[in-house]
Amino acid sequence: MLDIKNLKVNVEGKQILNGVDLQVGSGETHILMGKNGSGKSSLLNTIVKNPKYEISGGDISFLGESILQKSVSDVAKAGIFLSFQNPPSISGLSVSTLLKNSVNSIRKARGEKPLTAPEYFKLVDEYTEVLEIPKEWLKRQVNLGFSGGEKKKLSMLEMLFLKPKLALLDEPDSGVDVDAVNIIAKAIDYLKPFGVSFLIVSHYEKLISLSKPNFVHIMQDGKVVQTGDITLAQKIIKQGFGDGE
Repeated sequence: MLDIKNLKVNVEGKQILNGVDLQVGSGETHILMGKNGSGKSSLLNTIVKNPKYEISGGDISFLGESILQKSVSDVAKAGIFLSFQNPPSISGLSVSTLLKNSVNSIRKARGEKPLTAPEYFKLVDEYTEVLEIPKEWLKRQVNLGFSGGEKKKLSMLEMLFLKPKLALLDEPDSGVDVDAVNIIAKAIDYLKPFGVSFLIVSHYEKLISLSKPNFVHIMQDGKVVQTGDITLAQKIIKQGFGDGE
């Protein structure tokens, strides 16, 4: 599904990714770990074509097609979703409007009709129950006055509505309580039967355990330096990265 080969990326003239190689198959869950500044968030932002990140070498292929020349919108419509580490607040935009416009934009790109009102409210009922989110949230402005945990839950609600082919989650468990971590894990579990793939930046044992990853990758100095299974993550959590990791 996702095939990254020798990816090199610059930000403001400084190279921050130094030849990343990474493959994510359909329906797989991958955990990405590494020290601060190792390139984890930069990799996710590059995949979704954040214009701040300039690709200077290598390739990113999604579903067999290079996305180097695609826009942020093109990548989103192709089925890639990014949950931000610090989700932004958007004044004047209700959660309901964001969800309806986002999902209908994706449906249009797939040649599907917009959701009808009954279809939309049926999904609202289902997804708010899965995530234990009050329906009143849909009337609020996006992330305004939301706690850190509430922002992450709202990102998960958007993810369920969009039902992407590939979900990139940038430290979804940072700054949240145990209950929020459980909700994030429920969202991941809900989408797995649909064949959704996940690339998750995390260093917390609980989410890593609950997400049941197929592979764990360690990044250092802008490249993937080690790949293993969940025991690699458990080793890192217990022992740290070390100077030679």
